[in-house]
Order: sequence, then structure tokens, then C-alpha cells
Amino acid sequence: MHRYRHFDDVIDSSNIDSPAILPDNENDEAFQVEFNPHHNNYSSNFDKFKYCFSQRTRLERFLIYLVFILLFVLFLITLISLYHTKYYSPNTLCLTSSCIQISDRLSSGMNQSIDPCEDFHEFVCGNWMKKNIIPKGHSSWSTMKELLQKNKIILKNILEQTSITSISNLEQEAIKYYQSCMNISEIERLNIEPLENFFKNDLNFTIKQWIDLDKNQTWQQLFVNLINMHPNKHDMSYILPVKVYPDEKNSTWNNIHIDQPHLGLDSRDYYIDLKTDQKSIERNQKIRETYKKVGSDILQLLGFDKNDSIRRMNDIIQFETELAIVSLPMEILQKPDATYYLMPLKQLHEQYQSIGFDIYSYFNNVFNINITNPIKFNENNQIIILSFDLMSNVSKIVTNYLLTPNKSHIVIDHLLLSLVVELIPYLPSIFKQTLLPLKTVLLGRDSLPDRWEYCVQETDDSYGYVLGVLYINTVFGETDRKEANNLIKNIREIFDENLDKLQWIDESSKNEAKIKLKKIYEKIGYPDFIRNQTILNERYGGYPMIENDYFNNEIKIISRDRRRTLLKYQQKVDRTDWQMTPPTVNAYYNPTNNEIVFPAGILQSPLFHKDYPISINYGAIGSIIGHEITHGFDNQGRQFDADGNIHSWWSKSSLENFEEKTKCFVKQYSTFTFDGHNENGQRTLDENIADNGGLKIAYLAYDKIKQRNLKTDNNLQLPGLNYNSDQLFFIASAHSMCNIQTTNGIHYDFITDPHSPARFRIIGTVQNSDEFRKAFSCKSKTSMNPSIKCQLW
Repeated sequence: MHRYRHFDDVIDSSNIDSPAILPDNENDEAFQVEFNPHHNNYSSNFDKFKYCFSQRTRLERFLIYLVFILLFVLFLITLISLYHTKYYSPNTLCLTSSCIQISDRLSSGMNQSIDPCEDFHEFVCGNWMKKNIIPKGHSSWSTMKELLQKNKIILKNILEQTSITSISNLEQEAIKYYQSCMNISEIERLNIEPLENFFKNDLNFTIKQWIDLDKNQTWQQLFVNLINMHPNKHDMSYILPVKVYPDEKNSTWNNIHIDQPHLGLDSRDYYIDLKTDQKSIERNQKIRETYKKVGSDILQLLGFDKNDSIRRMNDIIQFETELAIVSLPMEILQKPDATYYLMPLKQLHEQYQSIGFDIYSYFNNVFNINITNPIKFNENNQIIILSFDLMSNVSKIVTNYLLTPNKSHIVIDHLLLSLVVELIPYLPSIFKQTLLPLKTVLLGRDSLPDRWEYCVQETDDSYGYVLGVLYINTVFGETDRKEANNLIKNIREIFDENLDKLQWIDESSKNEAKIKLKKIYEKIGYPDFIRNQTILNERYGGYPMIENDYFNNEIKIISRDRRRTLLKYQQKVDRTDWQMTPPTVNAYYNPTNNEIVFPAGILQSPLFHKDYPISINYGAIGSIIGHEITHGFDNQGRQFDADGNIHSWWSKSSLENFEEKTKCFVKQYSTFTFDGHNENGQRTLDENIADNGGLKIAYLAYDKIKQRNLKTDNNLQLPGLNYNSDQLFFIASAHSMCNIQTTNGIHYDFITDPHSPARFRIIGTVQNSDEFRKAFSCKSKTSMNPSIKCQLW
């Protein structure tokens, strides 16, 4: 390491016997007595010493040896102390409480017996993984989740200790909602009564009618009735999920999108055995069997007969399997240009005419919100779908089932079971316990989280900006916002400068990239409207919470949020809106808005602190900032222009070069294995591009600031960590991704998560980093320094 080379430069043992350090007066008597081998006194005294030493007992001789060894060790310690005094004096060490805390956190998490050039993940996270356990109710634990838990405790204290008389009406509503969620005894006492009332009052259909459904009839009219029953309050469109968000080819305006049909399991891959190895096939079979058992148990809790519930679940799984087969895989969904199809509503209407499903009436019903200016749908309206073949195939499956006796009821069972599972979090604990085995086989989660933890998260989801005001008043000030803004500004500048150095992209495409980069809008900490009571009332008002009625409070929240979403149709996109609440520990890039967003929740230690040395801030939060910026230029982001529209701004040669370079990442990450299975490098490509680009531009930004501020306070070292600033940058970056996870959870992420597992995110990026190689002096062909390095941005 660099520090040891400094040590060798200061005291070079090769010069100790050199004539250059001998005294000028070589005839000095004292000198001759000590070093002249022919001096009689020396010989005589040495013989006497040998004789005396030989007369000592074995124990005495051992003690003498021990004293000499201890004196030698003391000598070495003194030299090291002198070295640290010279290179890490109090003037170069950061000794603030925040620096001491992050130093302790980093050092205690590291396994420093490991060579960082062989396994950087184990080097940085080894002891962290040993010290931490996955808490109750979780399938993983990480640096990020530690921070999230800290934020939840802050929110819990706010919700439980704030005086209700000194806060706004909306803050009172948030606390009332939280208290209803925490009132477990009342939830248990009511049992399924709220669900039964919901069926009766909102669906005009009872659970008893569902149980008694005649399986020999066709139920297309019931299907039409159910999905038309208050569709602007409750989304029953599990077959045709209706959503409203920006039009990817006209991002100034919102439009209607139809998503893939809902599946009871989280991915089509669980229904289709894509992998042929026995272990994968058996895992999928176990998941499907567990799903059948859990679904059957839920139906029995509602009053279904055991044998009938098992038969119904077999039919539901068969129906969902047919839907899964025609659904699009993640690799296709990651291609914006291949999943944008502008479909005349007339075509969708024609696909469902055979079952008497009037699509025009349905959409009129869904969007029948604005009484003063009602929307009337007809054949001239257009909606956005993922694929014409997808919509056509889904409609064929659904209409075939609905028109066939002995199969028609299966579509109804699928709809209603999907609804019940969605509402299970608001029902008595026995329903959640019944669902738990499926969470266990999918994620490895074998228990429920503490109730307060669940209720805090639900309150944040339901009243995020109301709660967010109280949160930022506690933990996030304008100084933090300003410092974060400076970080983002510096990293953006470096991305721009680095573009000029890239040889694979031509000037025309490079200029377009620069225009897009310049137009990226940044949102930091919290939205500016968060303190505007009028705006908050428009968003959250009109839905008063009921004391001790958690189920119906949640139904109100669902209805409120759905109404707000549907009202966006044919409206301009509100670019002041956020997709995350202030306490959220995450960040995102939004391609249709061309914006990067960093909530206050992630701008906290250990990822960020205004008093940290630049190596820590740029390594931790800086890499995340770089990650989000790079998303604008990954395999999906590159398909959107500076205004957020799907539009090709690439020259043919530059695009070919881009695609060729991404093959390197696909190949690299596909070699990473877990439990005998390789990562799908194509599926994780976008996140891997962002991880690598983010680390690189964050380092270049850090290095530029470091060179400019070599002797300033923000380039200080950390006490107790014998690593230079460059090394600390990479340590801080990797530490932000330390993670432990169940085996089932990792397999689940392999299928559903576009990110690589934490270990591969850390290893993959440093393997491609020349800056890492230099920082740790990694020799050629060590594990973290392969000869082939993937480079893009």
C-alpha cells in the first residue's frame, strides 16, 4: 500500500551500513572501541558476557530473550508512531464526532486480513456481514436498510410524541391513520366483517355468492359487472391494468397505459420452467405448490370448503400460467422502443365484444370523475399498450375462459382472490400468517415485521409529504441541501468533461448527450411545495380518517390515490411532483422527466454528511449520484432524448459502438454465480452500466476536488483507518452496498430485480476500475484486476 512505500522512503535499511553515514572523525577512540573487531577490550568483554550468559538457568535465559524481543517491538512501535506523527498529524486527521463515527463504522465492518485486490467485497463488508443478522420480518439487511430503520424510528417518535393540539389538520389525520393501524385488538375483534361489508357495499356481490358460484354456467356478465363496479375508487382491472402516466413519445402530457395482466406470483418465470436444471425446476415446483396451499388456506378462511378451495387454486394457477406464457419477459420490458404501441381503443373494444364487454362504457366509467367536464370515450381515442400481440393473446385467453362452462368461474376466482390478497395487510393477523409460507419460499422471510415498523411505512406511503415536513425539520437543513447540490454539480461537470475524452462516440452524438446532460433536472431533499398547505390539502384533503377503523381508512386512501391518478389523464405532466417521499432511503432517475431525485432520507450518514472528508461523501453518496446520472445514458435511458421522449439521437456508428461495449458488461456479469446459477447479465445490464459509470465519474469528480484542495479540511484522513484518501473513496462506496440476504431472497432477486446482488455490484465495478487498481496497487491478473476491463461512460 502507498503508506508503506512512504515508510520505506523515510527509513531505508539499505543505507545503515553505508560509509555515507559514518562520523567524520574516523580516529575517534570511542568509535574504534565500539566497532573495531581487533580491539582487545571488545573481545574480552564479549567472552565474559558469553560465559555469564551460559551460567544462567533456562528460565533466566528465556526472560533475557523476552526482554530483548520486547525492546525490539517497542522500537518498532516508536518508529510507526513517529511515522504517523509525520504523515497523519492532528492537522491532517478529521477528529469531529461525525468523522470518528464513520471511521469506527467502516473499520469495524472490514475484514482487513483479506487482500483487497483479491476480494474487495469481503475486505470491506466481511466483518459487517458477520456482525449483522437479518432482523425479524426481513429477507435481507444492508447499510441502506440500517439507514431506513433509523429513519423509521425518527418517524415513529414523531407520530407517537407529537402533541396533536399543536399541529395541522392533515398532520392530525396522519397520526389518526397511524393509530388505527396500531390498534391490533380492534382489527382482530372485527375479524373479516370489514371485508364482507366491502364486498357487499362496493362490489354489490357477497363472499357467500362467490362460494356458491355455479361452476357450470358462464359468468361474463358478472366479470363485466365486477370490473365496472366503482372502477374509479378500486382498481379491479387485474386483467387489463389501467394506469395513467406520461406518454413516452409526448412526455409533456399524461396518457392511458394498459399494463400486463396481474399474476399471483411476482414473475412469469415462476410459472414457466425456463431453466432446465433439476434444482431450478424443483424450486419452481415448490413455489407453485406453496402458492396453491396458501391460496387454498386463504379461501378456507373466507368459508370455502377445503376440497373446493384446492380445486379452485389448481384452476387459478392453470389460468395464470396461460397468461404468463403470453406475457413479456423482463428483457423485453427493458426496451422502451419495443414496448410502446399506440392502440386505437376501437381495436381493444373489438377484442372483448364477444363477452359483451363494452370498452367505451368501461373507460367512461373509470374516468367518470370530473363531473363538470366528463370525458367521453369512443373509437377515436388511443391508448398505449406494451404489445399488440400481448393484448390480443390475453383477450383470447380471457374470452375463451369466460365463454366456456366449467371454466368461466375461474376468471372470477382469479379476480376476487387477487383483490383479497391485496387487502390482506388490513385484515386480522391470521391472514398475514397464512400468507407467510409463500413469503418464506420466495424470499426466505419467516416472520412478520414489528407492527410499529409496518405502520410507520404505511403512514409514510399514505401521508408522505405531510409526515415529510416533520421529518426534514428534524434531520435535514438548508446546509445539507446546499452541500448535496454542490456534489451533484461537480459530478455533472465531470460527466460532461469525460464525454470529451470518449473515442467511441462521434461528435454529433456526443453533442446530443451533452444537451441531455445539461437538461437533467435535479430534485434534492424534498419538493418545494411541501410547506404549502393549500397544495397539501389538494393532495390529501377530503378523506377524513376514522378512529380505530384501519381497514376502511385504507380503502379511503386507495380511493383517494386512484382518483388523483386518473385525474391526470389529458393533463400536462406536473414536473414538480415526486415519486418518493422525503424519508425514503433511495434515489431515482425518471427518463420521461429527464430528472434525478435524491430524497432527504438517503442524504444521511453513513452515506452523506456535510462534515465528512470528500473521499467519504464522493465515495458513498457520490457514487449513487453518478449512478442516477448514468441511468440517463444506459441501455434504456439512451433511448430518451433531452425532453424525455423516446427518440433516437444516436448516429449509426455510435450506437453500434455502444452496443458492442455493453456486450462486455453482459459477458462479465454473466460469469458471476450464486448457488450454482449464473447471473443474467442482460437482465441486469442497465443497473450494471449505472454502477460502473457512477463509480467512475464520482471518483473523477472527487479527484478533481482533491487536487484543488490538497491542504483543506475536506481532504482530511480518518482516525484509526490506515488508508489514504483514494482508498477510502472505494471503501466508502463499497460499504454503502454491504448486504446480507437469505438464499431464497437472492434467487428471487435473480428473477425479479434488475440490480445485481450486492457482492457482484461491488466486485464488478472495481474489476473495471483503473483508479481502483492504482489506489490499491493491485498486481496484474489479481481477482480484482483482470486484464479485460469493461468501459462505457
